[in-house]
Amino acid sequence: MDPLRPANVEELKHLIGIYKQFLPQSIQFVSLLQNILRTNLTLHDTDKEQVSHRLQKTFYIPNNEKGNRLATFVAISREEDQYIFINTLEVPPTELTHALEHTTYIKWGIKPMFVIGDNSEIRARLSQLIVEPKVQFESSSDCVNYWMPQTEAAKLSYIVPADVDLKPLQVQHAKQLNEWWPYRYRTSQQYFESAIKYFGAFGLFDKTSGELVACVFQNDHDAVGHLYTVPER
Repeated sequence: MDPLRPANVEELKHLIGIYKQFLPQSIQFVSLLQNILRTNLTLHDTDKEQVSHRLQKTFYIPNNEKGNRLATFVAISREEDQYIFINTLEVPPTELTHALEHTTYIKWGIKPMFVIGDNSEIRARLSQLIVEPKVQFESSSDCVNYWMPQTEAAKLSYIVPADVDLKPLQVQHAKQLNEWWPYRYRTSQQYFESAIKYFGAFGLFDKTSGELVACVFQNDHDAVGHLYTVPER
């Protein structure tokens, strides 16, 4: 029997409630879980087949009769753009380690990208577990999550510069965003297309030329991400 099983909607909502108790430290996982829940509830089956594999995440929890008291989870996106998000509140992370070691849901041959957060014990266990012939483990951190309470966010105001128009981005703008992005890969343009279509994105357009000079959109963590302005602007 696999140590993991797909979670249902109510179990996913319950886990979101657990991690919300630890905000702002848990914002990375709250936003991820909310994104998975919203995507699963709002996208039809035909949409799910067309959307980027990075946005098609299946959510797994321990396959036991005790319930998910330790808030352990493994979220896995589909094969063409495989990201694996893991976390647990258990110290040390014995349940999560066992699940990673024995589950059949992870396709090690694809060399997945793991997203862990700042839990050093989980990172240490993963580094011990993931060695050849599975995958070579490399640890890096190039992302910081910022969180603001909704009451504070509601007070924010902004001014659009006089020489540009603020407008929603369209799917055809994904090609330009992908060319700007230094981390692009084979299917990253489809990720941008899906994010624009299903999550929402905005751009600043030069009033004279109509050229797109800046962009921002909601990413697969339900966060405001990928903010970019062309250097000369």
